[in-house]
Amino acid sequence: MNMQKYYSQLVGARIVDFKFVDDEFDGEAFPVFTLQWPSGKRVEFTLSMDEEGNGAGFAFIEEAA
Repeated sequence: MNMQKYYSQLVGARIVDFKFVDDEFDGEAFPVFTLQWPSGKRVEFTLSMDEEGNGAGFAFIEEAA
């Protein structure tokens, strides 16, 4: 995966909300930021350990309602 391209898609967005979401497997809470662009598009930016949630340094970018 091209991480530069993946994270650069967030440029121009602003944080409009924040919450914690509990992990269903181990009860740990993940910080989730809702980002929005001037166009109205929103995504959720979830900080995790890695793509599988068990190591260092990954943030998920997912469509938001």
